[in-house]
Amino acid sequence: MWPLPVRPERSYSGEIRNFSKLFGTERNRFGSLHKLTLYYLPIAIFVAVYVLIILRNLRWFRIPVWTIMMAGAVAMIFSGAIPLGDAYASINLNVIFFLLGMFSVVAGMDLSGLLEYLTLKLLRVAKSPQKAFGLVLIGISMMSAFLVNDTLALMATPIMLSVAKQLRIRPGVFLITLALGVTIGSTMTAIGNPQNLLIALSTGIPNPMLDFLYYLAPPTLAGLGVTYLILRWYYRKEFANSTLAQLQVNPREAIKDRKLAKLSGWAAGIVVLGFFLVGIAELFGIQGNFNLGTISLLGATIVFLGSGRRREILRSVDWGIILFFISLFIVMQAFWESNALQSLMIYLPVLNRSDPGLSLVTIILASAFFSQLLSNVPFVAVYIKAMQAAGFTGADVKAWMALAGASTLAGGISLLGAASNVIVLEEAESRGSGFGFVEFSKIGLLVTIPNLLILYLFLRVL
Repeated sequence: MWPLPVRPERSYSGEIRNFSKLFGTERNRFGSLHKLTLYYLPIAIFVAVYVLIILRNLRWFRIPVWTIMMAGAVAMIFSGAIPLGDAYASINLNVIFFLLGMFSVVAGMDLSGLLEYLTLKLLRVAKSPQKAFGLVLIGISMMSAFLVNDTLALMATPIMLSVAKQLRIRPGVFLITLALGVTIGSTMTAIGNPQNLLIALSTGIPNPMLDFLYYLAPPTLAGLGVTYLILRWYYRKEFANSTLAQLQVNPREAIKDRKLAKLSGWAAGIVVLGFFLVGIAELFGIQGNFNLGTISLLGATIVFLGSGRRREILRSVDWGIILFFISLFIVMQAFWESNALQSLMIYLPVLNRSDPGLSLVTIILASAFFSQLLSNVPFVAVYIKAMQAAGFTGADVKAWMALAGASTLAGGISLLGAASNVIVLEEAESRGSGFGFVEFSKIGLLVTIPNLLILYLFLRVL
């Protein structure tokens, strides 16, 4: 019998190698795509958002900053750069509650005429145009320390135009003073402006309300005195032909809705008192559901419950700023999770936590420069992450105060340094008035440089 032919044993090693190669290629492709989504795409979206923010005030590109940030947040979510659950979790509700609450209370004060009433009360005691000017600067600054400065800038602009007209002073003088006043005055508290609030609620500072006042109130008050002297000298020719003879001050006529004025005034008082009580309670280790956000909502609730003009108040809330912050939290969280911050930090000044003096200088200079490019709130959102990556914690209170103070004061250097500057200009232009970019920058530099020096000296001493 012929032996059966033996089929040679087939080797599958080649096919296995080819399959492995093919599978490996697909896996590499998938890995590259995954890397693109998790690393490069968030960087691209982040850079695009901040470039558009820089370009937003060109005449051919007039898109509000909140719209740009919202588009960035939507792009982060739809691209898969951040899971939807992480996007929701990234939103700091304390910040949103605070803004919603304070905007509602201030809207009630504005609709009722209470803000104009308070301003006219100050002017009533003035004996000269220079003193009236000083009282306006100090009064606006003090109000902005406890009422969000962007909202106050919007609502006080028509009042400043009226005062300038009656004093026969060029409107730009009072408009620039308003812009600088709400910027400088808002420096001293955790609730004065959005960037301070962001620092207060995102960095782990033990007692934001009292810490801000302790470290920033002295340099702010000293800076306001210097600012008044500089502005009075700079605008001395404007006041030479001014007189109080035409100034008609009757605070009672400013009140349009007496019930709402009393209600919003009481609500504002309760809110500010509540902020201080929360700070004192934290000193004694008492914790609860009361914080800056919930106290603000309490004030808004008082206004909405007691007023019949609820819808008017709600329409007056600056929803653009609220949408901006919601979107900002999502964009920053997606960027943080991509681990791309290290790539950005090589372009930022080196932070050295072990050398407090050098850190203060670095933070102040970085704030002064980058706030002109990005505006102060977007810059602070990035720099908080950079400082935390460099090892700064809630215990480094002076460093965070330097960031809060310098980023706020830097808003006075140029028109684009702070949103409140643009708000004043746009509101004035809608009423047929305004001021120039160069004029603002000239006086802004004269005022801001000594204020930054005062801030640095006080932080070194305190």
